[in-house]
Formats: sequence, C-alpha cells, structure tokens
Amino acid sequence: MPKQHITEDTPFLRTPDMYQIENDAPITEYSERSLDLIADARNGGVPDGANAFCSVGKEKRGTVQMQLFAVMDPETDRFVEVGFRSHGCLAAIACATVVADMLTGKTVDEALAITQDDVLEATGGLPKGRLYTLYFAEEAIKALVGDYYLRVKGYSLAQLDEALPCDKMCMNCLLTENCSLRDERVDQELREAGEIE
Repeated sequence: MPKQHITEDTPFLRTPDMYQIENDAPITEYSERSLDLIADARNGGVPDGANAFCSVGKEKRGTVQMQLFAVMDPETDRFVEVGFRSHGCLAAIACATVVADMLTGKTVDEALAITQDDVLEATGGLPKGRLYTLYFAEEAIKALVGDYYLRVKGYSLAQLDEALPCDKMCMNCLLTENCSLRDERVDQELREAGEIE
C-alpha cells in the first residue's frame, strides 16, 4: 500500500490488513508518528512461510482485534519476519504495526521483554481513551510466543506453563476478552483430561 497522509478528511481505512471502525478518537488526538506508521504499514499481511500466529482483542462497540503472524527460526528462537492484521481503532493499527516492527530480528526472550511503555514510545503517543490497545500489544507478543512454543517447538501444556506462565486474573488478561493462546491453553487442558481429541 503506498504511503498516504492521514487527515480528518481521510475516509476510514479499509484494506485486507487494516480495517478501521467508525468509533474512534478524533484524528487530532493521534501523534504524527502514529499516523505515519498507519499510513506506511509496510509490514501488513501474512509473511510467506509464517509458522506462528496469534489473535487478541475485545468486542465493545465494535470489534477491536490484533493479529500477528511470524516466520520463526527454531534453531535460534528468533523472529525472522513479522506481519500483522488489525481492525478497530487507529490505535490498534498503530500498535500492531509497531509490534511487528519491534519483533523482527529479536529472540523470544528479547520479545517478551518488550513493555507497554516501549510500544507507547514507539507510536509517539496514543489518545488517552485508546491506551487499552497497549494491553493488546503486550498480550499479542505473549500469545505469538506461546503459539510458537506449541506449534513449532511442540511444547506440552506443562512446558508452556513453565516457559510462559499465565495469570488468568491479571489486568492484561481481563481486558483482553479474546486471546488465541488462552483458547489453545483451554483446548490443551481438555485434551489432557481426555474430554476432546
């Protein structure tokens, strides 16, 4: 997608990788850095050979969702390439593109060290009413790593819980209604209990 300048008069973003809903903060509340990230969005989409995936978000006055796709090197536990898809507000799109940029080239341990403050700084700031998207960004990183551990490394649930503990009552988890890793943990628990195949 060629870079465009986003203004108050820009129609809602509608691409295969980014879908902006109508319920959003005024464009004037977004930093120039955030708007430039959204306009550029060079890492949108699913990279060829992606072997790890995650989806996080919530539904409230429209769905806000962040999906990350990664090509992981199992020899080095390094993110080779990361892409995203996001729909919801511009802040979710900005966070998704920033996280995809930040993860590329990092090891799993380096990725898990990324904080909400790191993401906020990289976006150049977000509207106050959209700061919850930072929780999604942090949870998306964990969910992507967890998917990698399960899908590529073949971790059992016990190994996953040891490597990537899950506090089901933490603020991030409570705010993130939909989490692909949480769903996969539940499926793993049911498989181990013999309730599903």
